[in-house]
Amino acid sequence: MLKNLIAVALIAAAPVLQAQVRVVESSPQGFGSGVAQPDLPASAESDVYSQIRALQEEVAILRGLLEEQQYQLKQLKQLQLDNYMDIDRRLSGGATSTAPARVESTKPLPTTETHVIADSASEADVYKAAYDLLNLKDFDGAVAAFKDHLTRFPGGNFASNSHYWLGKVAMLKKDYPQAKTWFTELIANFPAAAKVPDAQLDLGKVYFLMGEKAKAKSLLTELASGNTDASRLAQKFLSDNF
Repeated sequence: MLKNLIAVALIAAAPVLQAQVRVVESSPQGFGSGVAQPDLPASAESDVYSQIRALQEEVAILRGLLEEQQYQLKQLKQLQLDNYMDIDRRLSGGATSTAPARVESTKPLPTTETHVIADSASEADVYKAAYDLLNLKDFDGAVAAFKDHLTRFPGGNFASNSHYWLGKVAMLKKDYPQAKTWFTELIANFPAAAKVPDAQLDLGKVYFLMGEKAKAKSLLTELASGNTDASRLAQKFLSDNF
């Protein structure tokens, strides 16, 4: 009788035990696990992926813009060097330092108008007027105009440039002491100016032409250690003359 009662009890409890087993098996943590493992919604995963893709595209665009700007900068540097060499050739009449300058190259071209700059003119206009005279090879007129610019704007944005071109014209006229003064003042008074390397190059040449070759070599050697266009020209001058 007792055995029959135990058998009946076991049969009655079987559905409950099966239900408990199913609950344990379907638990996401598994039986005995104490660490929760939440699932990331699919929409959140999609948003993160989209953001990463957008950032990758932005980086690619910025890299392309940087490469384009580097190329444009290289082109501008080459253009600046070409313009410098062209002006230098025009001022020297194509002559080298060892050849006598042509007499006619120092004569100003005849002009039909007088260049008068109003007192109210901007610094840029005053400087441009002087530079235009230089391009016309009206060297006496250019000297007067550059000096006028320095009188009006002694510390202006183009003051270093006026010093430089006054030195170049003095070199052309073989007034080497005056050229030395203009270049030296430029280097001393405008040490951060873009024309400083060019002034150092021409000051070195002035020293060389004045017979001060030790000073010329020292200055040009220092300049040649840089990475400017003037540095490369200094290297060539040293190679050709020392």
